[in-house]
Amino acid sequence: MPEIKGLYAIVDTTFSPRYSHVELAYLILLGGCKILQLRAKDPNAKGLWSNNVFDVAYKILEFKKKFEFTFIINDYVDVAGEVGADGVHVGPNDTSVAEARQRLGKDFIIGYSSSSGIDLGMAAERHGADYIAFGAIFPTKAKGPNHPVQGIARLEDICRKIKKPVVAIGGINRANIDSVIRSGVSSIAMIRGITEAKDIVSETRWYVEKCQQF
Repeated sequence: MPEIKGLYAIVDTTFSPRYSHVELAYLILLGGCKILQLRAKDPNAKGLWSNNVFDVAYKILEFKKKFEFTFIINDYVDVAGEVGADGVHVGPNDTSVAEARQRLGKDFIIGYSSSSGIDLGMAAERHGADYIAFGAIFPTKAKGPNHPVQGIARLEDICRKIKKPVVAIGGINRANIDSVIRSGVSSIAMIRGITEAKDIVSETRWYVEKCQQF
């Protein structure tokens, strides 16, 4: 099973309408990122929704002919299994970790988002999650003003209590990334910090090199 370590880039066009999901994925891969998640939460994002996710996922998987990377799909357990992705990422309101494991098998990567407390993350670990995404660490437009901000202290706490890799997410940027790296996480997930950059390839490369400290 591929290791969840280093930069974890989330391909989401919500904050970068100038590119499609496939175009964003290609630019991020050019920057050297080895973990890629397809996130299609917004039904108005370039028309990507439901069955269209299959088409986009297949196109991104074609990049494996040129790049070596781990491909994870957010929410869509059926799509992830059908197209042969490396993993799926679910949250409290999605398919459960246990059900995803039953449907996809033991060799599939299953990630879980824990945003409302450490207990949920620990429960997901017990049910077979391969990594826990924890956040938002800092305020972020990706989740909105009412989303809880966890902060570095709680991030350090969950890193101590969870044995599986912890992926930090939410509001991470060049100014605060060092404090996140020191917290004990295995990986840092980013959306806007990369997708809103003028030069996505160069910005991805900067974060890839920064995350080599893990």
